[in-house]
Amino acid sequence: MSKVAVCDFLRKCLEYADASITRKEKRGDDSEIIAEWHAYRNYTQYALEEVEKGDLDHWFVRDYSQAEIEIDVEDLDHKSRSMWFSAAASPRPVALVSTRNGERENVAPMTSVSMVSTTPPLAVMSLSRNREGKMRDTYLNLIETKECELQFLAPTMRAAKDVDLASKPIEGSEWDLIDLEGPVHPQAVVIMKCRLVEDRALPEGAVARLVTLRVEKLIVPFEQPPEDGLALLCQHGMDKLTPTPMDWTHTATHHKR
Repeated sequence: MSKVAVCDFLRKCLEYADASITRKEKRGDDSEIIAEWHAYRNYTQYALEEVEKGDLDHWFVRDYSQAEIEIDVEDLDHKSRSMWFSAAASPRPVALVSTRNGERENVAPMTSVSMVSTTPPLAVMSLSRNREGKMRDTYLNLIETKECELQFLAPTMRAAKDVDLASKPIEGSEWDLIDLEGPVHPQAVVIMKCRLVEDRALPEGAVARLVTLRVEKLIVPFEQPPEDGLALLCQHGMDKLTPTPMDWTHTATHHKR
């Protein structure tokens, strides 16, 4: 459990204790019971202050691995290679990519999305084929309409389950699987409305296509961008869906000129 989660839990304990004390005092409960609640509240407050000040940071230190063994990537099979890449370039935000054609709305979760330019505002996304060698609906729709939305979701269990369901290959619309109409997921934190500007093959015989998207509109929760980022649903490793990690932070300054 992260330090942030522990602090949030202790704050909720304080809120609960305050409400309980107020309720018991109004009812005229036994003074000894109320005194015990005050003692519990004081202890919790002290624990919260210790964690926030960093006095207990050593409790949150994990054991970390060190790079020691060199592996030739060409010696790995496809699954092992995928697992290593997913473990190393991780976590990655999950983007629900919504597209459409003349018949229906589609949506598919992607982690192969990256912002590569601020001015002009460009994102890239890798789109592969299915097991039968057919390009996926997301790519086909994007080529047809030249538009899509990148939807970054809140880190909730509902969002994670919807992402999991939307990964299932079906003939119809994935929105039906998650019992929503689309094109916008109700737990989207940020939506990027994009236009396709380039579609090209990846080199060296890769089956995926690399598409470049220009971000034309943003739908966001605040008027000003948050300096500390947003809490988003991410993928860690091969299949684990998890909140944005916030064990600790360090503000980088040397890149600013």
